[in-house]
Amino acid sequence: MPFETLDGRPLDRLSLLYRRGRDFQVVEPFRYREPATGAITRIPAHDVTLPPDPGNSTDFASVPPFLWGLIANYGPQTLPAVMHDAEVAAAMAAPPHERLARRRAADERFRLALIDEGVHLLRARTMWAAVGLESWWRHGGARGRALIAQVALGALTLVAMVPFAVLLSPWWMLVAVAPAALAPLWRRDITLVTAASYLGALYLPLVLGAYAAAHVENAIALVVWLVTGRRGPRPSAEPNPAWRDEYQRERPAPR
Repeated sequence: MPFETLDGRPLDRLSLLYRRGRDFQVVEPFRYREPATGAITRIPAHDVTLPPDPGNSTDFASVPPFLWGLIANYGPQTLPAVMHDAEVAAAMAAPPHERLARRRAADERFRLALIDEGVHLLRARTMWAAVGLESWWRHGGARGRALIAQVALGALTLVAMVPFAVLLSPWWMLVAVAPAALAPLWRRDITLVTAASYLGALYLPLVLGAYAAAHVENAIALVVWLVTGRRGPRPSAEPNPAWRDEYQRERPAPR
């Protein structure tokens, strides 16, 4: 097993402290050993005396709840996700000019760990592409925004290509090579741009469908809430980022 205790035994359990909301904190440190190279990544325990924040907690795989029917936020991906959250926190603590490189390494380690834990190749690549785009968004500045814009445009073009090919001309299918043809502009990130463009086109209809279904369900829940006299909290379609701020306001300040 690639995940081990600090003394080298296979990791068969993970001790976590649940901090309400969606935050967990790792109670005991563990490590990941890359099967191919033997390189070791240590995942530290969190200081559970501190309130949870992005630097000392994990929410497992950061999948919006309305997409849990496609990719769950826990399962075989749990340990890789916990490791990745710890490495993201470490990257954020590094000097700004080092952060993107650290995230690239962490993202690739995340992909390898997913496969080692039994996640199939397509899903591992999809999750890797998602965190890779997030890395560029957070640390890539204007160049990162340009990379993400190219990926988004490529995915939308691939989706639009299908009805155009059906309704206008099959020659529109040649557009399918455009994202791959433009990806070399990004040199070492060619794989990320290519994978994110095609996987984005693959999953976009599924994501939009799940998002719409979540809001339909929320509309029904809102009607029920109104009819029953507004008992309980007002329904809100996921993802709802406000929960974290509300939870933090409710917590006493650390001493």
